[in-house]
Amino acid sequence: MPTHAEYAKINIACKELGIDKYALLADRYKLESSKQLSRRQVFDLLEHLRSLGFRARRKTTSPRYDDAQMRKVVALWITLHKAGAVRSGADQALQKYVKRMTGADNLKWCRPNELNTLIEGLKRWCQREGIED
Repeated sequence: MPTHAEYAKINIACKELGIDKYALLADRYKLESSKQLSRRQVFDLLEHLRSLGFRARRKTTSPRYDDAQMRKVVALWITLHKAGAVRSGADQALQKYVKRMTGADNLKWCRPNELNTLIEGLKRWCQREGIED
């Protein structure tokens, strides 16, 4: 029996590729619903959707920061992103900013004085943008 995740992948793939799922099921398998697919048919359909260009995205998780200063840096970054001052609120974008400002390749490797520099710089950025931190 196919899993909920496989049904979800089919729905996401059809949506991203702009394919009418019901027409595809009717043409390819003579079925009306993806719930009627056998395990083998689900595998075949996912392979077909991949051949059309669908690439499943992996779920990414944000790193956990235990230090209060690191959490403050992240909170300020997200605040700037939500206000539209920063294009991407993703951790990868934050890491590039950290590298540019401190030379450290990762926020977790910053020393307390570097974290303080980041916090104060982000606070000034918020002030310039008219954002309350």
